[in-house]
Amino acid sequence: MLIKAATVKARWQPVAATHPRRKEGVSVSEALRKAMLILDELRRDPDDLSARELAIRLDVPKSTVQRLLQSLEEARMTVQDPTSRKYRLGPHTLTLGMAYRERLDLRNTALPHMRALRDVTDETVGLSVAVGTERMFIEEVQSQSELRAHSELGYPYPLWTGAPGRVLLAHLAAGEVESVLRTASDQPWQAIGLANREAFHERLAEIRRTGHDRAFDESINGVSAIAIPVRDASARVAAALSVSGPSARMSPEEMNRILPEAVTAADKISRALGG
Repeated sequence: MLIKAATVKARWQPVAATHPRRKEGVSVSEALRKAMLILDELRRDPDDLSARELAIRLDVPKSTVQRLLQSLEEARMTVQDPTSRKYRLGPHTLTLGMAYRERLDLRNTALPHMRALRDVTDETVGLSVAVGTERMFIEEVQSQSELRAHSELGYPYPLWTGAPGRVLLAHLAAGEVESVLRTASDQPWQAIGLANREAFHERLAEIRRTGHDRAFDESINGVSAIAIPVRDASARVAAALSVSGPSARMSPEEMNRILPEAVTAADKISRALGG
C-alpha cells in the first residue's frame, strides 16, 4: 500500500525479507519468454505439435524446446500424447484461465459499488484477493482528496499483512492458515503487537465473529484501513473490500462511521456475485 501526496510514494516492506527479489540472469528470463512462446503456439494451433515443429516455428533449438516442454508438462501446462508424442495445452492452463475470468468478473461486479463507497467516504476503496500464501489488490477506486492512500495493483504482499490480508486469512481452512503462518516465522503477530501465535489465532477468530478487521499505521506509517469480506455464490470469501486513508482522518471513530457503509457495499457485491 502506498501513501500519495503530490508525487511522494513509499512501499511497505516486511520486517524480514519474505519476498526478496531474485537476481535472475538473462538465461532465466529467456527460458520464461520461450516457454510462453511455446504455450502461445500451442494455443493458436488446433492440432498437437511436436517438439521439432515448435523448434522450427519459434527458431529455437530442439533441445531447448524439449527441455522447456518437459518442465511445462511437470507443471501440467502441457500434455504429451503417448502415441504421437506431440503436445497440447495441459489442464493447468484452463485452471489459470478460469481463475483470471473469475477475478475479472469479480472486478467488474464490484467496481460500481466501490465507486459508490468512495463517494460516501471520500477515501480510497480497494479489492484484494488471496493468491496462494500472498494477497494482492486487483482493483482500486482512489479518494479524490489530495492526500490519499494508494495501493499497488498486482503487487504480492504476505497474506497475513494488513486488514485485507487478515480478513482473507481468517476465512481460509485451518490447514491453509497454518501453511501461511509456517513460512512467516513470528512476523504475523509481532507486526501488530501480539504476544504469540495463539493471540494471532484469537485475532482471526475475532475477525470471523465481527465481520471486519482494522489496521492502524501497520503497513505504512500514516495509513490506516478497515476491511470486510466479500462472498461468492458458494458463500466462500472471494475477496476483501477495504477502505483506507491517512491515519489523521482514519481514526477509530471515523472507522466506526465508515463500517456500516462498507458492510453495505460488501453485501451488495456479494449479492451481485450470488452470495
